[in-house]
Amino acid sequence: MSSPAIRCRSAGRIRNFFRRRFLLAGWQAHDLPDAPSQDSSQALLGRLIGPALLQRVTGALNESDTLAQRIGGCARDAYTVLYGCSALAVLLAAWGAATEDHTLRLALAVAELATLVVLFLTFRNAHRVNWHEHWLGLRFHAEFLRCLPVLAAAAQERTPRWLHGRARAALGAEDAPLPPHLAALTGHGHATEDPRAIAHEHAQHEVRATLLDQLDRICRDDPWTYTMTALDYARQLARQQLRYHCRRAQEERIIVHRVHAISLASFAVTIGAVMAHLVWHLPILTMISTGVPAFAASLQGFSAQEESERLTASYGSMAQRLDAWLNMRLDDDAGIADVQEHLSNLVELLMSEVHDWHRLFGEKGMYHLG
Repeated sequence: MSSPAIRCRSAGRIRNFFRRRFLLAGWQAHDLPDAPSQDSSQALLGRLIGPALLQRVTGALNESDTLAQRIGGCARDAYTVLYGCSALAVLLAAWGAATEDHTLRLALAVAELATLVVLFLTFRNAHRVNWHEHWLGLRFHAEFLRCLPVLAAAAQERTPRWLHGRARAALGAEDAPLPPHLAALTGHGHATEDPRAIAHEHAQHEVRATLLDQLDRICRDDPWTYTMTALDYARQLARQQLRYHCRRAQEERIIVHRVHAISLASFAVTIGAVMAHLVWHLPILTMISTGVPAFAASLQGFSAQEESERLTASYGSMAQRLDAWLNMRLDDDAGIADVQEHLSNLVELLMSEVHDWHRLFGEKGMYHLG
């Protein structure tokens, strides 16, 4: 399956470096729930679907997951560079205004211009490519494949149609013209026209449909054995996801607290510099009273793009719902329909997060940074 064209090599390294070395420096997760190892779940999945299908499912999942992380990282690197360059440009301008050295002032002007050029080119590239759109398709594909072995055993008649992938319906169904009152509510309509990306999306639809049909046949051969093994695998998957969401909720919460503390400290430093400037007219005070608020504002903008406050609540809510599903016990005499209903609840829970991503980020792009 051909990959969509990707014109970004940073793949999230800039943003991740800033988060880990600055916002999460010295932090360690605590009180995380136990979860089975990846090897254990892979062995159980091999028993469920066989080695041949295991290789196909895990290969497609790993490919999509890697591409999603890379493209998502490109989008996050873009706004990290934008906010960083914005603050740096303000600082350079303040430094140039404060210094009396003509040579230094000229050098600072050139540096500021270069910073603005980097900012403009980053925004232009992110605006044109629309990383979020590519990321959403890959993220949906990866999460669908993660749930696929469980979905084959679930009560499919009550699962939403979109869970099975658009390949089960006409691919052009979503592109039908909307009524004027609904079209007015849509965003910029910045859909990709890259033929490689469109071909890649269609190929993903075919992979999902083919794998789901093959797993359906395995399930129909021995429904009880497949369903009960799928239940064991679903519990392992839910425990892994519970640990992941607990860790991410802790991460985002500590980032919110640290950004708040840094903002308060920046405000105090700025007030001190402004008050000192009334007595001592020093260039360094001009730089502090101008540059520190700019960096604090950029940090707040970065935090808003990360959506740490919303993600703290979202990850926490998902962790609670996963814990509730794991603690929901089936009766010893439960029939296959009861087990399928239980599996359907987990699939809908896991895929509901993807639905939220589409609702929140579907047409987000980079327009809001303009």
